[in-house]
Amino acid sequence: MIFTLLRKLHRTRLLTLVGLYRLLEAIWTTGVNLMALLRIAAKLHPERIAVIDDQEELTYSKLWKQAEAVAVGLQRDCGIQPRQRVAIATRNHAAAIKAIFAVSRLGADLFLVNPEMSADQIRALEHQLQFDYYIYDPELTPIVDDLSLGHKAIPTYHPSSNSVDRMSVMPPSATPLRKVKTGKVVVMTGGTTGQPKPASRKPSLFDFLPPFIALLSQIHLDRYRTVYIATPIYHGFGLAALLIGVTLGAQQYFTRRFDASRACDLIAQDNIEVITLVPLMLRRMLNQNAQALSSLQRILTGGAALRPALAQATLEQFGPVLFNLYGTSEAGFCILADPELLQKQPESIGKPITGVQVQIQPDGPSSKGQLCIRSAWSAGAKGWIETGDLAYRDGEGNLFLCGRVDDMIVSGGENVYPLELENVLLQHPGIEAAVVLGIPDPEFGQRLKAIIIPKSAENLEQSTVLAWLKPRVARYQMPAVIEFRQALPYTSLGKLNRKAL
Repeated sequence: MIFTLLRKLHRTRLLTLVGLYRLLEAIWTTGVNLMALLRIAAKLHPERIAVIDDQEELTYSKLWKQAEAVAVGLQRDCGIQPRQRVAIATRNHAAAIKAIFAVSRLGADLFLVNPEMSADQIRALEHQLQFDYYIYDPELTPIVDDLSLGHKAIPTYHPSSNSVDRMSVMPPSATPLRKVKTGKVVVMTGGTTGQPKPASRKPSLFDFLPPFIALLSQIHLDRYRTVYIATPIYHGFGLAALLIGVTLGAQQYFTRRFDASRACDLIAQDNIEVITLVPLMLRRMLNQNAQALSSLQRILTGGAALRPALAQATLEQFGPVLFNLYGTSEAGFCILADPELLQKQPESIGKPITGVQVQIQPDGPSSKGQLCIRSAWSAGAKGWIETGDLAYRDGEGNLFLCGRVDDMIVSGGENVYPLELENVLLQHPGIEAAVVLGIPDPEFGQRLKAIIIPKSAENLEQSTVLAWLKPRVARYQMPAVIEFRQALPYTSLGKLNRKAL
């Protein structure tokens, strides 16, 4: 095991004399921050393609130099200093990536904000956190102007005025930036279904190692060169994918917005080997053009629940290439399900990776309770993080989710978990998607209501669905009401928006 890991690290050139020298050089000249990772990659793989987005293609050397230029510009023109709070509200593109590394290079605290937040949400966030500066996409200009934030904001792109993109191509500064310690990296929880809350952590080389080693030893990401990061980089999953890709010197693809047809074409055209995405994206791509995905050697899902039916369909179509990564904004990546486990138990979210402690409160054999996580790289690493997810584990230590803590209902004295009925409904050959909610009931206190999206050619009725369910679920799990719709509401992160139902 150790020999295999050492060989993998050597393959990445990180565990070579040159790699160790570049590591020490980066820390000595740049400091311990995200830019150090990019500098190392630029020195080890200068001519490799680092980023391909909708507008440009950059080598690692060019990306690093341009990110450094952005850092100089942000310090010179915007006055950004260590420990200041900088909000980045952008989609996936090269200017956003340059800004992320540049802000970290200056030692400022980096806040990744969902660009689809409303004006009221951004106003509340500004009142709560009082940002020193904003970096934003041009689409947010009306909100920036409406909230009078223009004096402390800069766009990623602009046809004539100063922008991150313009800063990136400025001539190198004669005065190098001084070495700084990294600021915090803060991702926001929620944001499209409620007021977001910050989950912060301070990047650490040693805390970064356990999840990185898990990705090498269990997923073997070192074997592949091309990766499409479909997950938004303002989300913890997307940011982690970006940093892992940089560390491995991968060729990374980004698109501003996810479109299933375009994603399939991109993967087929460039023979992309790895993709990171949320399950909703995967389902849409399978429905769009599954044959176009044949080059994929690793499919990494995360950010939302992977339904058993989707896991089974993916494994049947492509073989053992699917890995599900469980984590939260506060806990980070902490639990992994590999293809072998998903083949046997597609309902499972996997087992904790090395360095992660898991507790189910209350705990006990096969008991259900809230999943709590503790690890060195979690936000508030010294204590247990309550995930808000209901879970249990089997005798082999595999973890299973039952839904959210506040989703459980009590019906006629029985604890009923909507997720369990949802998973059964999704096994029906005529059902595309389903969600189950609790509704008041005068006799039982609460009953279940199922909202179903039929597949396009199906003509489902409540009576036929109930008849199909009867031998498959317990009496108290049978829905009292079934509603048929054409679509379900999802957030920009691909999570079901229950508040919009």
